[in-house]
Amino acid sequence: MNQTRINISWYILADLIIATLSWICFYYLRTLIYHDDFHIPPGFYLGLLLFDAGWLFLYFISGTYHSLYQKSRIAEFIKTILISLIGCLFLLFFFILKNPQNKNSFYYLEFVSLIFPLLITTLITRILFLNYVKKQIKNGEVYFNALLIGSSNKASVFYNEFINSKSDSGFRIIGFINTDTLDSSSLPSEIKRFVDFSNLKKNIQENHIEEIIITVEKNERTLISKILEIAIDEDVNIKIAPDTVDIITGALQTNSIMGIPLIDIHAGILPEWQQNIKRIIDIVISIAAGIILLPLFIYTLIKVYFSSKGPIFFSQERIGYKGKPFNMYKFRSMVVDAEINGPQLSKADDERITNWGRRMRKWRLDELPQLWNVLKGEMSIVGPRPERKFFIDKITSQHPEYKYIFKVKPGITSWGMVKFGYASSVDEMVERMAYDLLYVENVTILLDLKILIYTFKIIFSGKGK
Repeated sequence: MNQTRINISWYILADLIIATLSWICFYYLRTLIYHDDFHIPPGFYLGLLLFDAGWLFLYFISGTYHSLYQKSRIAEFIKTILISLIGCLFLLFFFILKNPQNKNSFYYLEFVSLIFPLLITTLITRILFLNYVKKQIKNGEVYFNALLIGSSNKASVFYNEFINSKSDSGFRIIGFINTDTLDSSSLPSEIKRFVDFSNLKKNIQENHIEEIIITVEKNERTLISKILEIAIDEDVNIKIAPDTVDIITGALQTNSIMGIPLIDIHAGILPEWQQNIKRIIDIVISIAAGIILLPLFIYTLIKVYFSSKGPIFFSQERIGYKGKPFNMYKFRSMVVDAEINGPQLSKADDERITNWGRRMRKWRLDELPQLWNVLKGEMSIVGPRPERKFFIDKITSQHPEYKYIFKVKPGITSWGMVKFGYASSVDEMVERMAYDLLYVENVTILLDLKILIYTFKIIFSGKGK
């Protein structure tokens, strides 16, 4: 697709420039408040660095730097005001009020001189960006290819509502998969007809599909699970056209006034701000653990080196978020060529595990190098354990719902690991799967904290396997 979409990096750059100019403006206005000559005081540049970093951090955790073309101008306007107030009030209470003044009014003048330049310039910039984005969508310069899946009747009704709506969503329906035996739809001839779900992945990739809209009858809702199982590892948004029951039971939650109401399939996905906080927690824990556990890391490294012949680190391809492969790192706990006869799961009395490897596994020391995977963003501290494609194919042939775990990043520890530890058979992997799926469907930062607490209890008790 040859589209001139604005990269979110321009949005970030604009915020960085605004924060820098606002800091300079703040210092200049302070000289006017106190009738001083303008000069660069000690700590100005350090303050500038912290100020810029602080604002970008606030915008990041609030989800500002995501989905530029899906933003609501009103929602972004309100969010910007709230973030500006939060940030400036923080500076007021923790920094400005600590400087003794003769008059309290000076405090408020400093607060106003900080928030107004920042807020006004940010709002104007946001409006300019989003107006241009909406103009691109309205003029058809930017669009999102959508695939319609459902019965002929409901698909036709939805399409007519979509065409007659005044929405500027940017959706362009280019394909249709009919779930009826006969195609009696009144969809235009230029919309491609695809026979069934057998080539759904291929159709998504070849037609650059970004949105899947499901319009099925009540008695066809089992098809939703089938569609999700196929498309779960594709980079597409999946939405469902609601019926009256969905609306009155609260399944439909939307703030789109002019557009067609749709239900986002987001079960198992944290709200964006929580995803950002989870990522920050991952980075902080990884860095802190890397520093605190450095002596233990070095000790383990030396013990692996002298325990048996072979490399210190073990790298193996695993399947992660959205079905993407990555190399996971561990301290080697088995003899070299342990899988010379093909992929095998380890058992409690496995002769391939070295003496030191058995101790490492008991205390989870072999997992320490995965902190690097977490820093790289391939894994999280908490999430379903990543497995190899060989075993995933075995599981999904009998339990296709296993693919749901790809909706979140894999983790060093998980609900399934807390319950079962290392799986020694495919059957145990299936048992552990139930808890990993529970995690995906109920993921919260609080749940992550609980799993971490139980993980530490297992580690410190030496009951790992």
